[in-house]
Amino acid sequence: MKILILIFAFCLTSCASMQAAKVPVKIELNTVNLDNQRVDAVCTVFSSSDKIETLAPKTITFMTECSSINVLCRAGATEGQYGIISDDDETENFLINSGLGYLFDRAVDSITPMGQFLNLIDNENCEMKDQKITIVLE
Repeated sequence: MKILILIFAFCLTSCASMQAAKVPVKIELNTVNLDNQRVDAVCTVFSSSDKIETLAPKTITFMTECSSINVLCRAGATEGQYGIISDDDETENFLINSGLGYLFDRAVDSITPMGQFLNLIDNENCEMKDQKITIVLE
């Protein structure tokens, strides 16, 4: 009976997945035309985890995971877009983390219960900087 409970607990912990933490990013959206004159527009701000629509020019606080952010703005027949690539620097120790060692580490972290537990308590410091974005509508 104890072995059955251990097997059941192992299966439950190996299938667990956790939602990544969200961080606030202050984004100042400015929309201009080709003559650099202010234009009111409807903008969609989205990332891998969230999506919002807002009127621009405006300053918003966007809640997102540590991922890239994209902005698409439209005013009448004109539109413009902008992308922010996240600063997730996984190539810091490329020589050490490359090849089979990297794949093995990722497999252990994602498959084993201990690896998932360590990922759960890992305090990843994701800091996304405030952004000032000017989108030219064409």
